[in-house]
Amino acid sequence: MFGSLFISVKYGLVLGALAAAPHVGTPTVTGPRTTTSEQPAYRFRAAHALSFRCSFDSKSLHVCASRYSERLLPGSHTLRVRAVGRRGVSRVVTVKIAVTIPYAALTAGNPIQVGAGAGVPAVGGGSVWVPLTETGELARIDPGAGAVTAKSRVGVPGRSGFLDSAEAAVGSIWHASDAGGKVARVDAASGAPTATIAVGNRPGGLTVGGGAVWTYSFLGTDITRIDLATATPRTLHVDGALGTGVAYGGGAIWLLSTGPARILEVDPASGAVLSSSELHAPFPTRYSVIESWSLAYGDGALWATLPNYGAVARLDPATDALLYARTPYGRPFGVAAGGGSAWVATDHGVLRLNGATGEITGAALLPAANRSGFASIAYDDGAAWFTNYDRGTLTRVSG
Repeated sequence: MFGSLFISVKYGLVLGALAAAPHVGTPTVTGPRTTTSEQPAYRFRAAHALSFRCSFDSKSLHVCASRYSERLLPGSHTLRVRAVGRRGVSRVVTVKIAVTIPYAALTAGNPIQVGAGAGVPAVGGGSVWVPLTETGELARIDPGAGAVTAKSRVGVPGRSGFLDSAEAAVGSIWHASDAGGKVARVDAASGAPTATIAVGNRPGGLTVGGGAVWTYSFLGTDITRIDLATATPRTLHVDGALGTGVAYGGGAIWLLSTGPARILEVDPASGAVLSSSELHAPFPTRYSVIESWSLAYGDGALWATLPNYGAVARLDPATDALLYARTPYGRPFGVAAGGGSAWVATDHGVLRLNGATGEITGAALLPAANRSGFASIAYDDGAAWFTNYDRGTLTRVSG
């Protein structure tokens, strides 16, 4: 009896305390309503608030600190905030926020639907060529008409995580089949295959120079040289490499490696490493994908994408000088060089970087690659051509 009385008295005291507690106030939100920041910060205040719930662009609220920040893509966003007190919760306050791009706008054409698993494109023979990883086909696109004019089966259908590549050279288009372990030579005039070369495990990309087309084994130690005239292959072993990209420039062959990320200058005769430049981006890790992904050479410099850091590295081979540039708006995957600039393909669009300083000089946001994230790019004749693996599209970008 006395126990029940004690519980009743205690329960009554709790109810009385709650009844005496003041109502929580409506939250106020301080912070920019229009901003160019990728991650703007906001502060919440409310009378008698114990905590807050908030969200961007969702009616489902989660626990938030009184100072809250979240990475946002350019565009319109809605921030919702609610205060929590002893006597319940406040009404939801809604704030409209606009994130704008602080760079010159690049001109993007309408995306062209080319096919599943659009890989690294090439420009040659008056056409743009896109390997379709998921079907093993090579699509030919008329850039003027913005339409696919032909498709031919030159590779092996690849599963998730594979990426086919193309490159143009001397009247031919070269196609690397990631799943097939082969490189095909295709006549740029007729579109007919003229040679197929076995190159071993997972050819990860292509580059042209020194009378040859070069490919490498993705996350492997081999580079294969294929003579442009005879299509004769010769494989070089690069000790200690885990290849992720390849480029030819300045009379040398360069291999991008991961674990750790570094750019290797490779002897084209023996495969010996002549020089090694380790890449240490001075930025915090933003993603967990892969340390390095793609390599390009142009205007006397090498450019490497570093997806985990949301960054690119520029190496001057003449001086060994390295500089790094952050890449906003998604993870950087593809890179091409031309027209005095580096062109970076992220999973949300294209960035143009000054070829000497790495400063961003233009941007175009495009529909996101929201599954694999694979985005690739080629540059020729005043325009960049961007492929979105997940959406199966090709987009012309200029400016």
